[in-house]
Amino acid sequence: MPGYSTAWRGGPLAALCGLLALLALPATAHAVEIRGANHMWLDDATVLVRLDIDMRLPAVLEDALANGVTLEFEAEARLERGRRVGRDTLARETRRVQLQYFALNRHYLVTAVTDERIDLKPTLGDALDAVARRLGRLRLDELPEAARANPGEFDLAARLMLVYSALPLPLQLDAGLRGDLTTRQEWKRWSLD
Repeated sequence: MPGYSTAWRGGPLAALCGLLALLALPATAHAVEIRGANHMWLDDATVLVRLDIDMRLPAVLEDALANGVTLEFEAEARLERGRRVGRDTLARETRRVQLQYFALNRHYLVTAVTDERIDLKPTLGDALDAVARRLGRLRLDELPEAARANPGEFDLAARLMLVYSALPLPLQLDAGLRGDLTTRQEWKRWSLD
C-alpha cells in the first residue's frame, strides 16, 4: 500500500521520549487517604476503629463544592477472619458524611448522614477536619468471643471513598474520563492483636 509502512520509524530515542512524557503526567489526586489506623477494645465484644485521615480536595472538587455541589464521603471498617484466599467478614460498620458550601453565609456544613449530626464551619480546612473526625471513628459491635480470645487470627480492614453516585451526572462522567477524582482506595488491613 502506498504511504503505509509496517516498520516503526521512531527508534529508541522516540520511545524514551514517549516514556518520559508519560512519567511527566500528573498523578491522580487522592481526595481522601488513610495515613494510619489503629483500634481500641471498648469491652469484650466492641472495638473502636480509629483512622488518621488526610483530607485534600482536588481543584475540580473544590470548584464543584463552591458551585453548590454536595460532596459525600464514606468510611467503612470491618473485622475479617482468614488471611489467604477467602476472607469472612464478621462485623461491619459504615459511616457517611456530607459536605456542603453555602455562599450566602460563606460557611461549610458538615452533616453525618448516619446520625444526622450537623457542624457549621467557617473555612474549608475546618470543614475537612470535621469530616475527617466524623469518618475516623467507627465502632464494631457484637464481635465473636474468638476475636478477643485469639486476636492473631483476625484482621481489621478500613477504606474511605468519595460517593460518586451522590455527584451530579456530568461531574461523574468528568471524573471517570479525567481520573483526577480517584478516591476509592484499597482496603488498609492490620492485625487485631
